[in-house]
Amino acid sequence: MSMPPEESRRFDVIHELVTRQLDGTASEADEQQLHDAVTNDAEMRNGYIRYMQELTHITARLVHPKTPNDFSKSSVLAATTTDQPRVTENSPIIATPPNTGAASNPFSSWMITASVLAASVLLIISFAVQSGVRLGEEHDIPFDAGRQLAASDSPKSLDGIEVATLTECINVKWDSKRNAVEELSRVAVGQKLELREGRIKLVFDTGVEALVLAPCLLKLQDRNRVYCTYGRITAKASEGGKGFEIETPVARVTDLGTEFGIAISDTGETEVAVFEGEVDVELGSANQRSLPGRIAKKEHLVQGQATLVDHQGQSRRVFSIDNQRMPGVRDLAPLHHDQPVISAVRDNISERQPESRMFYRIVHAGLREDSRAFIDREHQWNGIAPEGMPRELLGADYVMPFNDDKFVGDLRVQVSIARPSTVYIFFDNNTQPPEWLTSEFVDTGLRIGLDEGANRFKPKKKVAVGPAASIDNTFSIWKRFVDNPQEIELGSFERPTDFKRSYNMYGIAAVARSKP
Repeated sequence: MSMPPEESRRFDVIHELVTRQLDGTASEADEQQLHDAVTNDAEMRNGYIRYMQELTHITARLVHPKTPNDFSKSSVLAATTTDQPRVTENSPIIATPPNTGAASNPFSSWMITASVLAASVLLIISFAVQSGVRLGEEHDIPFDAGRQLAASDSPKSLDGIEVATLTECINVKWDSKRNAVEELSRVAVGQKLELREGRIKLVFDTGVEALVLAPCLLKLQDRNRVYCTYGRITAKASEGGKGFEIETPVARVTDLGTEFGIAISDTGETEVAVFEGEVDVELGSANQRSLPGRIAKKEHLVQGQATLVDHQGQSRRVFSIDNQRMPGVRDLAPLHHDQPVISAVRDNISERQPESRMFYRIVHAGLREDSRAFIDREHQWNGIAPEGMPRELLGADYVMPFNDDKFVGDLRVQVSIARPSTVYIFFDNNTQPPEWLTSEFVDTGLRIGLDEGANRFKPKKKVAVGPAASIDNTFSIWKRFVDNPQEIELGSFERPTDFKRSYNMYGIAAVARSKP
């Protein structure tokens, strides 16, 4: 079947530009032309996505002719991690030429190409999100019959309207082959996504990225709302994605421009944690919230706060959340895959502040340059010299406490250590080491730096990238050996007498070691 002339022209342009980039002959002008085409021209972008879908499907058949449905991004990740350029938010949208070194599989370059193309879809949509472009409106990827989604539309009238793109599938097993969704497919209102294993990423036309982890049952209700019966979802919204809602059996969470995570148990109990920005949480099921005479209960959560909602619509504090169970949408991969060392963190703050909702974030195997130091600040850990932070710390489990802990005079923090390990405390050199630190830990003589981000005193402050680039405070590194699984207790410290000197909460990290 022949294409209409205009569609054929677009296809030829896309094919030529992508081919040049894949064979390494593209000029900067070619790269810019493709970048401009897919970000400024709705029809060109739509054609580009279709082109890559078709090429990926063809590649799948070439690589696995007997089992075409087995081809997914997970099968080519290893091939694409070597010598590929680092992608940043400002990177141009290009299909990068594959590494064409010797390979035992004659189709390996095709596999790399397919992975690059799949990643390019996400880059395109991410660029549109960052630029404020709203996909799926009249000027962009059209809905059925060119209809706009209006707030007054009923769920039934919206069924079948495409509102998001499934941009990534990793080790996914669907509940059935009939309900399986291929990578790079569009998904529609009324569609159920039920994962038994693995994870997927959805990019909504409104500008919301959602990471969905199995086991999970999710239904799309409209362009900016989903219902999740059970499972885990992390959502990151751009300016255009504000108002994104996740309904659960016991709560409704509304995004106010943020990144947040939700974990829903088999019984419906719902944990909500805010990594950036803020959300509103309406407590109770939809039926409970609609009871006559009922006064709606709502919690407003900001960065660094979390809550657990039960079946009665009551909430309580969540003390700690680890990044394996509730990862961020764009979290970096762990530096190794050993079993976790730090399993939980608690404190005594709720004893006198029951309304507290602050949580400790545990990051497994994640300590590296530019790691975020505190859950309620943008500060980062960095090496104080160009060589970077001490090597023994790289890949450590670490805790993001909340920096405001430094104001709590009788603080007690319990850290659950799951295996024999070396536990490290990063202690601010602007403060006097307390007795609990000097008696239980040893100063290693090593130092680590803190690159401070924006705060209420310095709202325009920005962090830099890499070691030694912007060190505002230095911390002494103290260590303690733990031979068996146990809970260790950390305490508070005195404020410096010179109030002109800034100071920060201590950091916590741990590295597994062989039992002596």
